[in-house]
Amino acid sequence: MLSWNHQIEGVILIKKRAVEHKEATILEIQQELSKSPAARYYHRLHLVLLVVNGMPAREVAALYNESSSTLNHWTKKVLEEGSSALQDGVRSGRPSRLNEEQLQQLCKLLEQSPEDFGYDQVSWDGLVLSQYIQDHYAITLQVRQCQRLMRQLGFTLQRPQSFPKGSSPDKESFKKNGRNSEG
Repeated sequence: MLSWNHQIEGVILIKKRAVEHKEATILEIQQELSKSPAARYYHRLHLVLLVVNGMPAREVAALYNESSSTLNHWTKKVLEEGSSALQDGVRSGRPSRLNEEQLQQLCKLLEQSPEDFGYDQVSWDGLVLSQYIQDHYAITLQVRQCQRLMRQLGFTLQRPQSFPKGSSPDKESFKKNGRNSEG
């Protein structure tokens, strides 16, 4: 819980606080906002309101993980067509074959090792995730779709660093320093 610091000229200041699991928290909030058309609409209205009140669009966009061009587009629409222009229209594209509950399960799953689920790999990639989805949900997603899904859930592909055969990380200092540190 945040603690109140003090009040200066009508502005309440809050002590800064380090947030554990910042990226996961941001992702969770963004997922909640994206769940309902009403939440998306009010989110857009709020951001446009900040811009109309004089806050630079670039700052608002950075603060809320939106692009400044999108925010400028929303602001222009409101000024030209009114606030109702920000309501969701008909969405194009194929609907997701995974429901919200399955996506949340996958988000938790990706924090664990595929070895925990019987796969012969230490980290998740598109191929292993595709196989898992087929095995557990009977849904076929291509490798590229799974890679995109991993990014949407906030994960990135991590490749293990390899060293040339017969070397060790200690001997890497020879390459980095340009001189032999052994003698």
